[in-house]
Amino acid sequence: MQGDILSLGNKTKKTPSPTPQKGVEKDAGSALRQAYQKTVDEQIPDEMLDLLSKLD
Repeated sequence: MQGDILSLGNKTKKTPSPTPQKGVEKDAGSALRQAYQKTVDEQIPDEMLDLLSKLD
């Protein structure tokens, strides 16, 4: 019954369902790709590399 509004007399009215906006979806996907790429391109701090070398 999602999207239904109950009123007196047990009658129902349909409410308009939100439609996804294609431009918003593309913008979100683009933002996620940019954030991922920024993370991948980040340099590893020297302290972390030092710790990793001690594991060998």
